[in-house]
Amino acid sequence: MKNFKINILFLSLIIFATTLSASETAVDGIYYNFNKTNFTAKVTYKGAEDDWMYDFTGEEQYVGILNVPETVVFEGTTYTVIGFDNDALIGSKLLEILVIPATVTEFGTGVFTSCNSLHTIYIDENNPTFFMYNRVMYKRNPLSLFFVPRAISGSIELYNGITTIPSSAFQYRNVTEVIIPESVIEIKDAAFNSCSYLTSVTIGDNVTSIGRDAFSYCSSLQEIEIPSSVKIIDQLAFSSCNNLTEVTLNNGLETIGSYAFNYCSSLSSITLPSSLTLIENKAFYLCGSLKTVVNNSNLNIQIGSETNGYVAYYATELIENTLDIESVDVQHAIDTYCTKEHIVVSNARNKTIRIYNVSGKCVYSSNSNSQTEQIPIFKTGVYTIRVGNFSKKLIITR
Repeated sequence: MKNFKINILFLSLIIFATTLSASETAVDGIYYNFNKTNFTAKVTYKGAEDDWMYDFTGEEQYVGILNVPETVVFEGTTYTVIGFDNDALIGSKLLEILVIPATVTEFGTGVFTSCNSLHTIYIDENNPTFFMYNRVMYKRNPLSLFFVPRAISGSIELYNGITTIPSSAFQYRNVTEVIIPESVIEIKDAAFNSCSYLTSVTIGDNVTSIGRDAFSYCSSLQEIEIPSSVKIIDQLAFSSCNNLTEVTLNNGLETIGSYAFNYCSSLSSITLPSSLTLIENKAFYLCGSLKTVVNNSNLNIQIGSETNGYVAYYATELIENTLDIESVDVQHAIDTYCTKEHIVVSNARNKTIRIYNVSGKCVYSSNSNSQTEQIPIFKTGVYTIRVGNFSKKLIITR
């Protein structure tokens, strides 16, 4: 009989403790976990822990707008809402707008899982921990990017002051343009993976590394310029960007990782900077349109070779050290001068004309059918013009 009474008492204590720590009760349509010791509350998932998968697939948990209050009254007691439990909004596929008060300073893991329609978050300006800038959620201390709403779209300029784009931060988002500020030094793994609407990326001049899969499967991206601050493009960074036609690699880049530009099937030319020392395995694998390689590095690039990441495996033209070519000894082979409106090239019939800027980027390419070719004038600068097998430097001042 004693054992029976003890068991009943033990069971009662368990039920009592559970009630104190996690009531998971709905007030005005929001589920809370109430702490009856310090009179605080957190938004939580509907139901018990053992049936969370049911709620994960339930779209009805939170729909449209969720306005979280600063305080909530439960059973006659006022509780301050201080945060979101783990998986608090999980499966709220029809949630579109979230309003967060100044009192909310804590977020568990997986809070926004499968909130596929969430496009806008409002945070009280007096919140000491979080703030919004250009529709992206940031943490104040340490200053960092915290969360990008799943249904965000359009052009996004990130907050100047953050130093890192976190892993998977923009993965699967519908953004079309991203401007990365000068304060950023690292773009982490999969940061922009599978952003299928992304057409334009501006990378700040202090980024030193671009992580694995950072821009892979960005199928609408057509051009990218890698600033001179970048030392390494990690493996798969731009893999399967099959509409990428123009890549500018500035001097300063040292390593291109394995499969970095794998299956960039629209890429037709690439200029390797003089600073480049390593192209890892199959970096340019399945780049079937990559026919022209300009090699300003000391790497031994060979047409048709699988070495150096397949960079010249598909190439039909290899141009070596364009930036070092002087006009000495070839002045008579290329007769070039500038008018106010044109660059005029003589003796051009049946020759390929290419013009490169100081970064080695090809800014003009044409096969001439006439003896004299007139090319629209470029902006002020120093260029290398190549006509057939001859090259010379061209200085434009206007």
